[in-house]
Amino acid sequence: MIKKLCMALIAVIISMPITALAAENSCVFFAPQSMNEANEIIVPIYTKNLPQDNDGLCGCEFQFAYNTEQFTLKTDESGRPLLGTNETMLVQDTDIIEASVNGDIVSVSYVDFSGENNVVLRDGPLFYFTLIPKNPDALWNSDDYYPLRFLAGSVNLITLDKENFSLSGMSAEGIDTYVGGYNVFPNFEPLETQDKIEFKKDISAVYINGEERETDAPPCLKDELMIPIRPLAEAVGAEIYWDGDAKTVSLFYPYTSTYFDMSSGNIYVNAKQHTDLPKAELVNDRTYVTLSTVQAIFGDALNIENNGDSVSLDFNKDNQEEE
Repeated sequence: MIKKLCMALIAVIISMPITALAAENSCVFFAPQSMNEANEIIVPIYTKNLPQDNDGLCGCEFQFAYNTEQFTLKTDESGRPLLGTNETMLVQDTDIIEASVNGDIVSVSYVDFSGENNVVLRDGPLFYFTLIPKNPDALWNSDDYYPLRFLAGSVNLITLDKENFSLSGMSAEGIDTYVGGYNVFPNFEPLETQDKIEFKKDISAVYINGEERETDAPPCLKDELMIPIRPLAEAVGAEIYWDGDAKTVSLFYPYTSTYFDMSSGNIYVNAKQHTDLPKAELVNDRTYVTLSTVQAIFGDALNIENNGDSVSLDFNKDNQEEE
């Protein structure tokens, strides 16, 4: 009965408007440990920047994808993902957690109505799951790393108000990380680059430190300058994928993943929907985004100088400020 009630509450939370639930910079992320002697990789789920205007985190839900060609998810006899805890974890009773796996997608959710042992009052590791490499020797001796990716719109946190005996839900970010044989704790630092990238209106080229590289899509001007996302991704070294069936564009940059749903117009940055951003547009079969969207993706690591008919994207902002 409790589990059914938990799932009903989570369903209500998901149906609430995202703008009413938003919490600045609250997020969850994975911090895989290095492969141990049993050829297993412990993967704790951490919280970061939990909101402080409540009596603690008493539940959460998220979905993520992992690489099934390289790893097996450790499960119990019934096929349920095996979740673990120890004295360092903030959730001590993993029996309250609903977890399932379908192909390469893992779904996790829980709510603790007791307001006691499993209420989280600070940032840290909640609990962990375990990945088993299919070829541990090859993984240990390689430099290959494989993503753990949160699904768009899947991350929600549930907080407790003891005085009013009520629960509140909020959407949160899910920061993608990578797992290999040897893993270190995520530092959330963006890639260091000296590149200054420039786009000019109606010119099918991108200029990297002044050097021209031809593209097949020029920037265009609507309410604001819009630039083609693929030349930008290639210029900054990001991964970009187009799914023609789902009509989605995925952009992956260290600690920043962005999804553009071209059918609905929804934009997700680190799995969290951003309703304040203008939707991406298809122009001559190329995906275009606004400068405000680019700024939302890269944040403080990027300085944008908009000159009207051209725009400079400077990823060397910190060094400029020091000078």
